[in-house]
Amino acid sequence: MRVLFVSHSSVVDVYQDKLRWIAQNSDVDLTALLPERYFEGGRIVTAHRGDGTYTVKTLKSRCSTTAKQNAWHFAWLGQTVRRLQPDIVHLEEEPESYVTHQIIRKSLALKKRPKIVVFSWRNMTIPYDHWQWWHPKRILQNTLQHMTLPHVDHLLVGTHESEPLFRKVGYEGPIHVIPQYGVNPEIYSPHAGQPGFRDKLNIPRDAIVVGFVGRVLKMKGLDVLVDAIAGLNRNNLHLVVVGRGDYTSEVRQRASSLGLSDRLHIVENVQASDIPSAMKAMDMLCIPSLTMPHWKEQFGRVIIEAMACGVPVIGSTSGEIPYVIGNAGLICTEGSIDELRAAIGALADSPEKRQSLSNLGLERVHTLYTNEHIASSIVNVYRSLLHKETS
Repeated sequence: MRVLFVSHSSVVDVYQDKLRWIAQNSDVDLTALLPERYFEGGRIVTAHRGDGTYTVKTLKSRCSTTAKQNAWHFAWLGQTVRRLQPDIVHLEEEPESYVTHQIIRKSLALKKRPKIVVFSWRNMTIPYDHWQWWHPKRILQNTLQHMTLPHVDHLLVGTHESEPLFRKVGYEGPIHVIPQYGVNPEIYSPHAGQPGFRDKLNIPRDAIVVGFVGRVLKMKGLDVLVDAIAGLNRNNLHLVVVGRGDYTSEVRQRASSLGLSDRLHIVENVQASDIPSAMKAMDMLCIPSLTMPHWKEQFGRVIIEAMACGVPVIGSTSGEIPYVIGNAGLICTEGSIDELRAAIGALADSPEKRQSLSNLGLERVHTLYTNEHIASSIVNVYRSLLHKETS
């Protein structure tokens, strides 16, 4: 089967590991169609050209370097889709995105219509409920999703909250929860990374390190995390924040006001390849995300990365976090300083509990969240679509 795969986030090299696993199936001829450059992870990324096991084609695009995810589209598709004559078109783009409409329109013009698969992270009503009926984005997003969804043969979603939201707007086709990305256990493992991360931050060897990895934004709940640690009054507890964002100064100020400055370590410039080393320095990882009117946690990829590294995880109830963690970590009501403080204290006091959750996390991630497993699930969807067509 010829598969055309469109995904703006796959410009990043590590996000193409799933493609490598998809391409290993002998019945799949995979072509990834990517923008030449895309604003991903806070920076403009030039598309990775793959490892040779699948084809990567890049095209010039518009709005792809301006952080306008739903607006980006290819500047000129020309005969690209027609030359490929795909059996499957797989779009890792939201139904309300312009590029989704663009690719579907081109696909419908082919003599033999391909099966169309779309992936979505939707976990809130789109358009947002708080937008007025005359809001330009409400009108545009409604129009686009009603032009794309009737042509989608199979919807893949990253959250358990997606299905009722898509049924609400009239989508009647099959929906499966399959995360967009998993982990590569060769990169993320208890033995991955280099020692010495704590030493670089001058953290004592006998300290308990609470970690956070991600964007430093208000919705990520770092205020709650700082308050929880400060309230424990334990001088051996250190907080390591790996990431950058526009809320960094507020986090520093809050830590200072609570007497935590000397035990707060914010590391802003860490390469993706160094994340396993950072996680190796942590005794636990906290994801205290807070739901906002326009956002709630869609997945929390650092959760499965930490699990793969053997780091126990504490997460809030925002969005998909409880589903991702399952029984392999601790869950706290989002925004509850007391619950988070109790969970951190419980793990800090018990090496045995940390080891137990580490073992459960490793088992869960290797069962559900490797790129190999996710790729296999996706290829099974492809096969089922083509089997229905021939039966």
